[in-house]
Amino acid sequence: MPEAAPRTLVLTAASKTFNIAGARLGTVTIPDAGMRHRFREALDAHQVQPNLLGIELTRAAYSPAGAAWVDELVAYMAGNARLFLDGMAPIPGLKAMPMQSTYLAWVDFAGTGMEMTEVLKRIHGQARIAPSRGVDFGTGGETCLRFNLGTARPRLQEAIARLQDAFSDLQ
Repeated sequence: MPEAAPRTLVLTAASKTFNIAGARLGTVTIPDAGMRHRFREALDAHQVQPNLLGIELTRAAYSPAGAAWVDELVAYMAGNARLFLDGMAPIPGLKAMPMQSTYLAWVDFAGTGMEMTEVLKRIHGQARIAPSRGVDFGTGGETCLRFNLGTARPRLQEAIARLQDAFSDLQ
């Protein structure tokens, strides 16, 4: 859409993928020279400067070695997702949402017929896992929990076994 170029800017950062949010550095692509000039003036007026560590971390992230690492990471996280979804499938009443481009799994516990206080008692007390409560993310999440799968596979396997054990009476 070339007609949108005069009012388009793209902001990106390596912070999430490479866990370098503390570097406080991102990139801005501004096709329009006038907008790019105004943006630069705003940065200069606020004395915004990148830090050397952030520059080097971002350079490493966007290097061929960084790209290869991301490819390996994506494959590993896809394996974690398959493992988790397969591990939740035998538990009656659980509905794990399909995952796309994330390492955060959403599971709806409504089908268990349990109150969330009971679900959380089992997950916190028996399984010793601390997922994020879906209700904290807005309406519709009242019966859901969000599990972070961004961990080593053996740790995930252990967590799945503890979840299965915590709900073994449903099986």
